[in-house]
Amino acid sequence: MLGVALAAAVLLTTTIAGAEVHERLSPYWPAWQAESISTVRGMPVRGRDCRGVGRAIVDDGVRRYRRFRCAARARAPWETYDTIAVLYMVHSLGPYAGPASPHTLTQVHFIGGPGIP
Repeated sequence: MLGVALAAAVLLTTTIAGAEVHERLSPYWPAWQAESISTVRGMPVRGRDCRGVGRAIVDDGVRRYRRFRCAARARAPWETYDTIAVLYMVHSLGPYAGPASPHTLTQVHFIGGPGIP
């Protein structure tokens, strides 16, 4: 009986600790997750590269951040090659669940391309 109670206590403690770790990490993403955001202001972007900004949390050897400074390439719909550089910040707003994960973009700049100074 004591063994069952001890096992239940260990399981409960492990579950709570796991939930706390998940909650603590939920808004923190590794760079590859920020790089999965493939649309900026409605424009599809390619060749994304993001670097974490600010305080990092290290989990299993992976650095995770809440903000990322990113650069990507884009093209006008009628072009066959990328002529536009896109610079932007990704701010994670919650746990990662694919490219549609809660996030916001700030400091968005389109450089180059036709009609973009």
